[in-house]
Amino acid sequence: MESKVYYLTTLNIDAIAKTTAEELKKGGVVVIPTDTIYGIVALDGNDDAIDRIYRIKRRPRDKKLIRLIGSLDLLIKYTEQYPKELIDKYWPGPLTIVFKARSQGTVALRYPKDVFLERLFKYLGQRAIVAPSANISGDKELFNCNDIIAKFRDKVDIIVCNDKSVEKKASTIIDISDENNWRIIRQGELEVELSSD
Repeated sequence: MESKVYYLTTLNIDAIAKTTAEELKKGGVVVIPTDTIYGIVALDGNDDAIDRIYRIKRRPRDKKLIRLIGSLDLLIKYTEQYPKELIDKYWPGPLTIVFKARSQGTVALRYPKDVFLERLFKYLGQRAIVAPSANISGDKELFNCNDIIAKFRDKVDIIVCNDKSVEKKASTIIDISDENNWRIIRQGELEVELSSD
């Protein structure tokens, strides 16, 4: 299998988003740029595609995968928590929030601010995507699309490249699953301070 590679420009962004969404709906696995770093993504709920991500990344099965959402309406599907002050201030943006999940345990969600992702979610409808970083677990993050292609061209269905290489940090992660003890898990692209009250 050889990945289809697309290069984003302002003129083709909508068409590529539509093609990528169609691939995800078919159960595909794709690598895409996000508002922070490249992600290797699948449609949430597609267990076969998510299993492929774990195998491609060689990621331990006990490590959960972050989900990206394109609308706050999706939040209630995953959690009963609604930290209005965090959401109003930082979403959409490079902040991942670990919530107490509706079922059990926790769920990590991010509402990104990114033109391509906005178009992608438009074609996906009310569906989230799982989106861990596009690298092999334990390896350094990849920022250049040539490196992405070299690493994943025979492992995923589509690779979407930015028209330029931008080195950014991964998202900042805050855990609010314990409502009495909010914690910063990772300080990333976004500088966040938690109030002590």
